[in-house]
Amino acid sequence: MKKKQNELIQYLSAQNRTVKSTELANVLQISARSVKNYVSEINLLYDKKIILSSRQGYQINRQISYNLLLNENSDSTLPQTGEERAFYIIKQLILEHTSSLNLFDLCDYLCISYSTIKSVIGKMNKTFSAYHVEFICKNNCVQIVGSEKDKRRLISYIINEESNARFLDIQQLGECFCNIDVESLHKTLFSTFKKHNYYLNDFAAVNILLQLLILIDRNLAGNELNVGETVLSIENQTEFLLLQELFEQLENQFLLHLNPYEKFEIHMLIKANATSSLPTSKTELKKLIGNEFLSLTDYYVAQVNNHYLIDLSDERFTTPFTLHLENLILRAKLGRFTSNPLAESIKLNNPIIFDIAIYIGLDLMERYNLSINEDEIAFLAIHIGAEIERQNMSLTKIRTVLLCPNYRNISTELLNNLLFNFGNQLDIIGNVYAENDLKNLSFSLLLTTVPLNQPYNCDVVQISPFNLNTQYNMIYNTILKRQDTNKNKTLRTNFHTFFESDLFLINPKLNNREQILHYLCEILKQKEYVDKDFESSVLKRENAATTAFGNIAIPHSVDMNAVKTSVSVAISKSGFQWGGNTVYVVFLLAINKADKTTFRELYESLASLFGDENIILEIRKCNSFKDFEQLIYNHTSPPKTI
Repeated sequence: MKKKQNELIQYLSAQNRTVKSTELANVLQISARSVKNYVSEINLLYDKKIILSSRQGYQINRQISYNLLLNENSDSTLPQTGEERAFYIIKQLILEHTSSLNLFDLCDYLCISYSTIKSVIGKMNKTFSAYHVEFICKNNCVQIVGSEKDKRRLISYIINEESNARFLDIQQLGECFCNIDVESLHKTLFSTFKKHNYYLNDFAAVNILLQLLILIDRNLAGNELNVGETVLSIENQTEFLLLQELFEQLENQFLLHLNPYEKFEIHMLIKANATSSLPTSKTELKKLIGNEFLSLTDYYVAQVNNHYLIDLSDERFTTPFTLHLENLILRAKLGRFTSNPLAESIKLNNPIIFDIAIYIGLDLMERYNLSINEDEIAFLAIHIGAEIERQNMSLTKIRTVLLCPNYRNISTELLNNLLFNFGNQLDIIGNVYAENDLKNLSFSLLLTTVPLNQPYNCDVVQISPFNLNTQYNMIYNTILKRQDTNKNKTLRTNFHTFFESDLFLINPKLNNREQILHYLCEILKQKEYVDKDFESSVLKRENAATTAFGNIAIPHSVDMNAVKTSVSVAISKSGFQWGGNTVYVVFLLAINKADKTTFRELYESLASLFGDENIILEIRKCNSFKDFEQLIYNHTSPPKTI
């Protein structure tokens, strides 16, 4: 609720009379029209006549406003959307261990009508049907019906969703499970895993902690698992000792009894999320997990190298990735996916890395006949991105020269400072003391502490040899600009190779993603740039995860099997509906294997360039292919000397 709306209710609640709009306007320092709007919004928001209006003015419905203010001033925000109300009801039924909730009490607390609460519950049965639970209304009360295992799955989903894609932490979990010492459980978990030489990443640790909290909370309330498997297939002595100690710690610390079904659940939770410490050789890894996932990793390394020209063969990548694959497949088979709050960020900021992960994910789904969600795809991307970043530290550094007279060792100190702060971005090939020494050097960036006598065909930044920390932003912005220039070079120099006026559409009368993709695929087929299977391959990639990034979409085929590398473009001034996004420009990529070296640069350049809202505004004003061409050239031309 808005601050002024709350003040309006508080003022009316303090008056035992009808209050004119002019008086309210003066007290709240708003216009009489705003008073009328606020009253309408409040009544609409809570689906009740909280404020009554007449010719004499406004009067409060006292009982409703009292509950409303009570809720507004409490620590928690009153649920206002259908989803928030559904989550509140589920948490009351599962986390608060309430067998049923009175519908009229819910209406009073949520400040909604009886018909609205019935509508919310009706929608809940559809929304959460995949969890095999049912919300039944009987004698004006609602209760949840389903297996204990399904209830636990549902509350796990609710808690992750309420984190709003943020990383769940101990404080948030403590708020959900206030009757359990979350901090103590966290310490027990980590000390036990460390003792037995087991490895947990941050995401897996939080997932295990959340599932154990749900298990303990439900168990203490007398809601034990009574169905499922009970046979613990323990593969080695280390795993056996870990589990035995963990079972004992949980039972002693929380005064509970773990039956065979609960122990099996904990065992599966550990197997799906944790691994023993990383093996030091491929032989050790083979002993630990066998040939299946080792061979699978080798296959993906070869395919990524073939399709994207990225070498992932280093053991620093293959060992943890192989272990991750084994755990991922187990989680997928058990339906125990781990939430990944970085998924959207990775997808938006690292599209090519996410695309490689999608490629692997699609193959895994077909190979094992199972489903893998976007969060898990993002974990694959984290492994891939970390290895690419490690390689890029040396491959994408900008060739740089420092020009600084070495009076009283200033040049050497400045060089050391630059290496310490920008060593991952800059390859400083020379440290010269006079401008004349630049003649025989080839570089893209010149950092100089003295004015220059002539212009240079590169980025030039004049810096002071002192207080470098105050100049970090200037240097860093120049680095980013140079990196974007390198990416855009492919787009600029190959523009007429990739783009054609025949493949360019402005404001086509197409309403949704499927229509646009079909049309763009058809014009590529008519020019015989792609074969008849191209559209189905594009849809396969799109259905795995949307290719929309902000206000643009860059769909493409799973395979690089185009006859000719081309980009068909559709621009809409009003926007296309693309799943949950509105996009204003669509670039459909058709890539031939002969141009696979170009694919990554082209993809990243388009995503980077059109990720700028100002450029989106510009492209929406394009009325011809010529306008589009000029826009590309304007924004991909090399930066001028600074």
